Amino acid sequence: MLLRSFTGRTLPEAMDKVRAALGEEAIILSTQDDDGEGVKVTAAIESAADDGAAPEALYGELQQADRIAAVLDHHRVPRGLADRLLNTASSLLIDDWVMALAAALDHELGFQPLAEVGSDRPLMLVGPSGAGKSVTAAKLCACARLAGASSLLVTMDADKAGGRAQAEAFAEALGARLICAAGPEAVAEAVRERKPDEMAVIDTIGSNPFDEVELRELGDTAEAAGARLAVVLSAGGDPAEAADAGLAYGELGATALIPTRLDAARRFGGVMAAAHAGGLSFLAAGVSRHIGAGLVPANPVSLARLLSTCEPFEPTTLMAAE
Repeated sequence: MLLRSFTGRTLPEAMDKVRAALGEEAIILSTQDDDGEGVKVTAAIESAADDGAAPEALYGELQQADRIAAVLDHHRVPRGLADRLLNTASSLLIDDWVMALAAALDHELGFQPLAEVGSDRPLMLVGPSGAGKSVTAAKLCACARLAGASSLLVTMDADKAGGRAQAEAFAEALGARLICAAGPEAVAEAVRERKPDEMAVIDTIGSNPFDEVELRELGDTAEAAGARLAVVLSAGGDPAEAADAGLAYGELGATALIPTRLDAARRFGGVMAAAHAGGLSFLAAGVSRHIGAGLVPANPVSLARLLSTCEPFEPTTLMAAE
């Protein structure tokens, strides 16, 4: 017997999904409220070994869907997003379930090439305190250096304990120009004076995504500097909290997400929830504390492989799909 669960806003909606996927012969095993998000129906069909009546392809599709559902559940992906991913993956004629998941991720979430970060427009990093913005800014400068480009590091976080010394150490090691600036006008002046071929990265002070005053100050700075916003968020956080933060930064105008500390987390539903709720595209991923090799591109295949392992993180999981 093969089992599968379906959710819907109402019981009739969930039952329609059962019939569409399993047919009229499906056996309803249970119905229950789905944590206030609707109704969850668990249904089953007899396996092919029992009666040989159902098409073999149907069982293959169900087994594939079950594997994807188990992965999404392991990572605590929010129910609404998990259903969308599962439904999209199930509708695709792809035998490899990891590639089906990758196609679903590509359909439901956004991805931006890291190579799009260039000298044409400053990139301003925003996010909660401790998310890794300063280290991520240094990693972006390291990427520029490896690509043979020059970079300008503008830090608004020099007043924290050790902030200036850290920024100076990063800039010296990476051959980046460093400017310490406080306030929208100072940041705008710094990026206006950058060289034509210089990539500018703005490292901001840690912010509370639920503080309107702090968000307004970030918005004023981004507008004055003409910068695009990228959210830096640690992996492993609560999906609901991450979704709320992603939504807040998305409403501020952020378009990209750089999850950090993937090597120190085991579940990635939080960063997926933040990306989905805020309309944020994955730009890169922080996979190590080391500056020179700690930032890698993110794409649907690498994310699907990362999710599919459900094991301790290995950097090669992401790097293999660059």
